Amino acid sequence: MIKLFDILKQLIVEGGNVFDITSSINKENIESTVEKFVDELSRIFPAKAASFKSFEKLGSAGKKDVSGDIDLSYDVKNIFPDGKPDFQGWGVDEGKYNEKVALFTKRSKTASVDKIQLRAMIELIGEKLDENSSEIEVDTKSSGNGSIFCSAPQYGPDGKPLGINVQTDINIGNPEWLRFSYYSNTYAGNVKGLHRTQLMLSLFANKGKSFSHATGVVDRETGEKEASNPQEALALLNKLYGFDISQDTLNDYFKLEGYLKSNVSPEEYNAIMDRYLKILDSTRADIPDNLQQYWIDNQSRLVLKGKFLPDTSNLVKYKVEA
Repeated sequence: MIKLFDILKQLIVEGGNVFDITSSINKENIESTVEKFVDELSRIFPAKAASFKSFEKLGSAGKKDVSGDIDLSYDVKNIFPDGKPDFQGWGVDEGKYNEKVALFTKRSKTASVDKIQLRAMIELIGEKLDENSSEIEVDTKSSGNGSIFCSAPQYGPDGKPLGINVQTDINIGNPEWLRFSYYSNTYAGNVKGLHRTQLMLSLFANKGKSFSHATGVVDRETGEKEASNPQEALALLNKLYGFDISQDTLNDYFKLEGYLKSNVSPEEYNAIMDRYLKILDSTRADIPDNLQQYWIDNQSRLVLKGKFLPDTSNLVKYKVEA
């Protein structure tokens, strides 16, 4: 049986802002902000300075006039060249790494060795960044499962600080998969890239699969990885549901939701949407406009609290106070 709580626990930090003091960022300020972010990382990790030049913006950053945060992709090979941790390059202590690996191994009986080792390195890198930078704050509690969550100062195109911060996340994994898992064809109305991604996640979860933003799709029963690139993910979904969807449909929230409505039974459609809304309820994002009535009609049954809805949401009045 799929443990929805485990999915939600991961998504609460993958879905949006984890800092209370960050602001949205205007499109024209993104490049200069990322440039200064790279400069600060390079100062603290000089041996890795060249690798930070390969950051690739994910999701809506640079595509919408205003973005809630900045997601950056970073190749895991920069942390594990030749499959081994680069302690010297990152300037982290091997003994502390071994302690973390032992602790995480003891706590989790199901996590893979690779995932545990990555988490240990990410936490050490995040801790060093947090301790040595007066500009960048790291949420060391949330960081660790494939991402480093940072609050970084915003800069204008002239290079001058704007006096506000933006959440800037370093997402670590295979760049091709990261590009796919954060991608969206369209950003319309209140729909963002994460809405497409979480809907795709819900489809996999409905069939007993675990979708990771950083690594791929895994069978939750066997632990076997079944997709690690966009082509394999598409083929797996088509196989699981008997679909014949295209990559273009899979990359677009509106097309994907419309396809589901026309090509699965009403019972399965509702099951997928139930799962989707429960996931979104623990994600810092609004509910797509076309699903808001379904959210209202099923709030009680699904125990939807609306805790993380933005203040601009039409559903704010339905929030359940803790």
